[in-house]
Amino acid sequence: MWDTFKNLHDKFHESIEEMQKLRGLRIIIIHVLEDGPMNGVEIMDSIQEHHEKFHQMHHIGNNKHTNQSHRPSPGSIYPILKKMVDEDLIIKLDDGSYELTNKGRNITSKLFGNLRQNVKPKEQGAFAVKNALIEIDGYVSYLEDIKNEKLILHEELIDDICSRMNTIRDSIHEA
Repeated sequence: MWDTFKNLHDKFHESIEEMQKLRGLRIIIIHVLEDGPMNGVEIMDSIQEHHEKFHQMHHIGNNKHTNQSHRPSPGSIYPILKKMVDEDLIIKLDDGSYELTNKGRNITSKLFGNLRQNVKPKEQGAFAVKNALIEIDGYVSYLEDIKNEKLILHEELIDDICSRMNTIRDSIHEA
């Protein structure tokens, strides 16, 4: 029981440290990009929408403040987006939209876990697949850090998993 508590405690502190590194808008940008690629204007729209939903859900403030815009300005968003590209948290696609990198997705998984309760039913399948792949990616990163002499004991299982993943990948191109 103590080990379970200690693990939860450690994960909580890792998340807090990660949030402190990211600070403010960067955390929110990472969060909204979980929904998929967006350009800067769409990111600002999404941040405003998330903020409004949060305030409506929690009945925060009184009516005179509900008309206030909590939309970040271009002068605050675009420099942060550039910095996040430089840090390999996001990439800028050819169409001008931004997308999370594997590093960015790993951070969202670490920070937010499976807190995506408001996913629409038709999006749940794609969201579940994406989360499963992010989980697999995290485990692969873990296995990459393990010394080969420990992995050799599990070579047959690794080969089986690789074969199954290749079958899944090949089936994508057959459709």
